[in-house]
Amino acid sequence: MSSSQFKLPNLPLKKRKHQSSVEPEGVELQPCQQCLGKKTGLSEKDVLVIIIDHDANQNYVRRDVELFGKVVCFLIVLGNAHLLQRNDNDLVILACSSHAVNLIYPEESFDKLNCCDSQMEQFAIVESLTKLRLCNLLTQDMHRMAREARQANKQMVTALLPGTVGMALSYLSRCKREASKVMQLNGRILIVSGSMEPSIQLANKHMNVFQAAAKTGVVIDVCALELDSSYMLRHAADITGGFYFGTSDFEALGMNLLCLFLMSPKARHHINYPKQPQADLRAVCFCHNKLIEIGFACSSCMAIFCKYIPICGNCDTIFKPPEKLQLYIDRKAAHRRNKQFSKSMQLEL
Repeated sequence: MSSSQFKLPNLPLKKRKHQSSVEPEGVELQPCQQCLGKKTGLSEKDVLVIIIDHDANQNYVRRDVELFGKVVCFLIVLGNAHLLQRNDNDLVILACSSHAVNLIYPEESFDKLNCCDSQMEQFAIVESLTKLRLCNLLTQDMHRMAREARQANKQMVTALLPGTVGMALSYLSRCKREASKVMQLNGRILIVSGSMEPSIQLANKHMNVFQAAAKTGVVIDVCALELDSSYMLRHAADITGGFYFGTSDFEALGMNLLCLFLMSPKARHHINYPKQPQADLRAVCFCHNKLIEIGFACSSCMAIFCKYIPICGNCDTIFKPPEKLQLYIDRKAAHRRNKQFSKSMQLEL
């Protein structure tokens, strides 16, 4: 059958009214909501807070002090790259040890430097401030170690790390409150530490700070230097949605810092990031400092124990004994009273 036998039907065409370009009186045209959001949307600002552990008892610092200088240089490159990404980006550098917490950058009273032609003025300030102050702090820690005559095989825990994270959270909260009507502020924290695991007394402080960071939407990234496994720092990254990276290769540390921690958490979903091992979600008991799956928790201080104890070892709260244990105690007390009553009856006879 040839195609000439088919004819298109004559469909009636609908007449459209002519739309005038002149707006009628009393009618206001409302723009599209998406276009309106793009025009009046708040600009974004990323604030990176770097927390450097400069304690002189870290393994890599005790082995070679020059490695700490390499770490500082790599972190300066990371901070400058963060500032170079966007004009509104901000950088904060905090230093902590087992004795003090210090603000490294920014410093308003710092005199401006005459930077070279190939370096921006802000980059020169970041580099000079960070190197000068961290070297001075490390020198003070080493002199303090010599005065206190610590043991060579003893490594002190960075007890002030929770306070440093809390200071960073307070700073980010203040910045968000001040810039809420002007721009959208996104804050994140990078912890660079090589200290040992804290004791169980400090574990609750760590977890409280990390839970506060998760509630405020602050991502915590961790770079562990020469640590086999850090229970608390790994939990910090897991709770807040950050990335945990442990390494002992200081030659490739700069490349790893730029590849893993330079981009914002929003952009990481579009990149093939290395998979992290599942964090151990078991709790640590207060009495023996061991990982347990089932235990007894104090309702007052949330300390966890692997076995029942009548009084909490952390806050001295008196616990109510379990039902079976209470029946056993009552049975023993009744048996003891019966014995005493029988002895008294024998003496009277």
